[in-house]
Amino acid sequence: MHARHTLAQVLLLFPSRKGLHLEMMEDYMKSLETHAMIYIIMLFFVSSACYAASQDLVAVGKAGKTIEDTDGKVSVTLEWLTRPGEFALNIEYFGYLTQEGPVNLFLLVNGVKREFLTLKEEMPNRHQRIRLISFHPTTSKAGPNALVKLAKHEVVDYLLFKNAPYYSQFGEVKIEMKFFAHGRWDGDGNRGNENYRFSFKNPMQDSNAISHF
Repeated sequence: MHARHTLAQVLLLFPSRKGLHLEMMEDYMKSLETHAMIYIIMLFFVSSACYAASQDLVAVGKAGKTIEDTDGKVSVTLEWLTRPGEFALNIEYFGYLTQEGPVNLFLLVNGVKREFLTLKEEMPNRHQRIRLISFHPTTSKAGPNALVKLAKHEVVDYLLFKNAPYYSQFGEVKIEMKFFAHGRWDGDGNRGNENYRFSFKNPMQDSNAISHF
């Protein structure tokens, strides 16, 4: 009787196979929950960083103009971005120089000349374009303050921050440009092939602009 009682006590120390499987399943589920929670937290921080970077590039004001002549047309759109003082300048060209391949650009913004620029992308309709951004957005997705990969037609132009007035009390944004490729130049045919000229006023109310600080 004593031996049987001792054996029963020993058997109690070892759970049944069914009980062991249940415990293992519970441990496994707890592990999944822990990993899922860690993943959700990481996804939240990555999404927040990407959202912040994308918000910096949102336009709070926009102005555009298209000039057409017998040789084609040039469209320019200037964006006042969420970050005060920051701009994006979009230039789209469609003229006879597109048959030469990538078209180059001479550019002045408020009297300050840019270095040699080349239109970065040719679209299916044969228009060529470039987008100049006044800062390089960052994200923590690939590490602390990692630079965001720009689109094919985008380049960073820090001079836009320095010499393009963000607020209306500082004046207009005056832009001049002329296109060239292989020694051939294409200017505004309406003005004797001189530089294309664009002028933009801040489309935002000053009260709205000031609220960005």
